[in-house]
Amino acid sequence: MASYKLDRKLLENFKLKVKIYICKALNIEFENNENLFIKKFNSARSYRFNLTPNGAVVPKKEYQLEYNIILREWCNIIRHIIKNKPSLITMFRTTPNIRIKFAKELKDNVGRGLSTSLPHSDGWVEGPWGMNCFFPLFGDSENNNLEYYEPINFEEKMISTAATYTEMQWVMKNYKKIKFKPKKGNIYFSDYALIHNTFRNKNCGTRISIDTTLFVGNHKPHKDRQKEYRKDIPFIGTKELVEVNKYERDNFDEKDSVFSHYAVKSLNTIKLGKK
Repeated sequence: MASYKLDRKLLENFKLKVKIYICKALNIEFENNENLFIKKFNSARSYRFNLTPNGAVVPKKEYQLEYNIILREWCNIIRHIIKNKPSLITMFRTTPNIRIKFAKELKDNVGRGLSTSLPHSDGWVEGPWGMNCFFPLFGDSENNNLEYYEPINFEEKMISTAATYTEMQWVMKNYKKIKFKPKKGNIYFSDYALIHNTFRNKNCGTRISIDTTLFVGNHKPHKDRQKEYRKDIPFIGTKELVEVNKYERDNFDEKDSVFSHYAVKSLNTIKLGKK
């Protein structure tokens, strides 16, 4: 695992954009104070038009401007991280998850085979090999965070493709928990061999974070995820924009397969012409 402490100016700018985006998605008034912001969106947890069972905020037409701003800033952050070696990343994912993990699990996520509360490798649904990226931003990261596990004895079959996390729990007998807790403001990168899950201590608060994936070296994502990836990091706002085709009250798209992303079918890239 590697960590990167983000420049304070970049961090505060990104946090502001994420707050605006979440306020739009949960239909609440903007609040810049972090404690009041969290209190407001906690009270809006029943507003589920734009939130998946796993707590991912789904982009919609009503706030596609804010979504594009999020993408622009995220692309700028990754470009900043690899500025001394741009060739380090070979495939960039264009659909980062802005995820809300409430203090209490959403009811429709309890018992799901793809619940992130189960120990899992993203390689099971996105692999066979890549890198996780986790970026805690707001809330109670002391008590609501990720746990990580490293292999004791590793075999390639431990990151085989699987339709659910449940069916791969047998691998945990070959893993041990790492004594490690991600901190807000740091971005963490780990390969798919490192397993992780959401954990909540008793009486924890809510947490907001970014999670996504990227690829280094000669590896490719699962064929049903390839639409989300590209070899370059886009310049959102100057060279292209992302159009969202779903309105707030529309149902989520039916995924092509269990491996597909929840939003990719409703997103189109618009190239901006030169004057």
